[in-house]
Amino acid sequence: MLDFFSQDEAIENSKNRDKIWHEQVKFVAQNAAQSNLISYALVILITVVLWGGASHPILLTWFGSMSVITLVRLVVWLDFRRHDFSEKIHTLVKRVYLPFILLTAGGWGACSYLLFPQEPVHQLLFAMVLAGVVAGSVAVLTPIVRVYYGYITLILVPFALRLAGIDGEYAFLALVTIFFLLAMITTGRRVSHSLISNLELRFHNESLIKFLSNARNQSEDLNEELAAEIEQRKRIEKELQQAKELAESASRAKSEFLANMSHDIRTPMNGVLGTLQLLQHSQLSESQQENVTIAYNSGEALLALLNDILDFSKIEAGKLKLEYIPFDISQMLKELLMLLKIKADEKSIKLVTEIASDVPKIIKGDSVRMRQIIANLMTNAIKFTESGEVKIRVSVLEQQTAAVRLRVEVIDTGIGIPKAAQRKLFNAFTQADGSTTRKYGGTGLGLAIVRQLITLMRGRLGVESEEGIGSKFWVEVRFEVPEDAHLAAQPEQGIVIPDVMQGRVLLVEDNPVNQAVAKKMLEKLGLEYEVAGNGREAVKLIDGQEKFDLILMDCQMPVMDGYEATGEIRKLEQQNNHHIPIIAMTANAMEGDREKCITAGMDDYIAKPVKQTELKEKVFTWLSKQA
Repeated sequence: MLDFFSQDEAIENSKNRDKIWHEQVKFVAQNAAQSNLISYALVILITVVLWGGASHPILLTWFGSMSVITLVRLVVWLDFRRHDFSEKIHTLVKRVYLPFILLTAGGWGACSYLLFPQEPVHQLLFAMVLAGVVAGSVAVLTPIVRVYYGYITLILVPFALRLAGIDGEYAFLALVTIFFLLAMITTGRRVSHSLISNLELRFHNESLIKFLSNARNQSEDLNEELAAEIEQRKRIEKELQQAKELAESASRAKSEFLANMSHDIRTPMNGVLGTLQLLQHSQLSESQQENVTIAYNSGEALLALLNDILDFSKIEAGKLKLEYIPFDISQMLKELLMLLKIKADEKSIKLVTEIASDVPKIIKGDSVRMRQIIANLMTNAIKFTESGEVKIRVSVLEQQTAAVRLRVEVIDTGIGIPKAAQRKLFNAFTQADGSTTRKYGGTGLGLAIVRQLITLMRGRLGVESEEGIGSKFWVEVRFEVPEDAHLAAQPEQGIVIPDVMQGRVLLVEDNPVNQAVAKKMLEKLGLEYEVAGNGREAVKLIDGQEKFDLILMDCQMPVMDGYEATGEIRKLEQQNNHHIPIIAMTANAMEGDREKCITAGMDDYIAKPVKQTELKEKVFTWLSKQA
């Protein structure tokens, strides 16, 4: 058994292997105490959870064994704390403390095999506890990698065997557990090698410093050492330069990946939202129209969130810029309640809206973020309410000529929140207690997101709750009030855009779904059109003297992309002295994509998913200039 705790192969050939091994054992002894206590707390939790369903003799035997193991580890650790880490303590840790760490793992493995619960919720909690115990061992036990390997193997292998012995989908979960074990082994190996390398470098540097100090009076040796040091520094600088270039390359690759993801997500979203827009203007029953509106609003909300997630420059800078546009808060709440009504109806919960009479109809702010805040609060309220109602109340706290401070309250008749839990409720991954997570699910991120957005808006938020009666979450945010709230909500007057136009459009698009959506939008505008499947086909049509009043150009296409096609078309125009407006209609919507299109020679830009109203305005603007 003691051979198992001998020095790792990675340091057997090191000149400082004894020192490194000593530091490895010391590191584990110093840092395993906290994991020991956490592990025992989880033992207590599992015992409480399984008490109603497991065999009491087995459960008590397991609990007693784990208690003894925990106590022994604690005693050894206290002895270590009282004395310097001498050779005696080093031996005690190696012969007692490390084996008992493996006994702890064996205890968890035995629990996973013998006490595996029947209830799905308990099974999920059980798996989460085991995953947490294994994940927590990475930082503590990887210095002695063999102990780490034994620890996670003793936990996960019995768990996998237990899952494999159950019929159905549990066999797949057993396979996932084995893959998890292999992944953790790989991670531990890398962390261990990194630690050993760092320790070896540390002792190497200490030896080097000592050597230089002793060689101070030996000029020739000093010159040789200095030359070697310079050479080493050159090598390190070269390695640092290579590492820098590698990091820059990785950063560029990440940017390209996000750009591609943005494009690939927007392309199908264009088909979804475009089709829903066309459905909105078709002959539908009232119920169908309501369903289409809900679907379209949901897609718009999803797209707004994707825009921020996929915007690499905003994520890297840690910034999220707020918009300040006029919006109708009552209409926003009406749309939001339509979206949440289905979930509320499933639990027979009544949704109520109260908007004070002095609340301005039109306010100016970030409607998308405000919608996200209220949606998170409403979703939470519905989730934790079994019966009764969820009410959203909007009132005025302070009214000025050009600004208003509103208080938005979400009130439910749900389970309520204990006083002790309210202080940490807005922290990430936090819920009232473990039973809340088991019964209602969720990650605990919703309220943390609300807090971040409210902070960004320079507002305030809070909660008032009583267990068994309900909760009231409130936010206070300042909004601007347009000079003429009625006019602010209306589109600009003066230029009337006709519903039907005249003109011939060249649609350059390779995606069949987006082709179909764009054609229907153009047909709705009364425009004639020709379709080109890539840039080369578009150039051939223009070169063949085809007459078009406008070109809608996708950017990413096979054979020839939109940028190159635009350049070729502009060259042809120099020969016949006739300029055709080109509007980029592309899923490239990252920062700088618009400027890239304009630089390539395009006249305007529309990001996918394309809105019918925006397409209508752009087409009318450029066709008017051609008239």
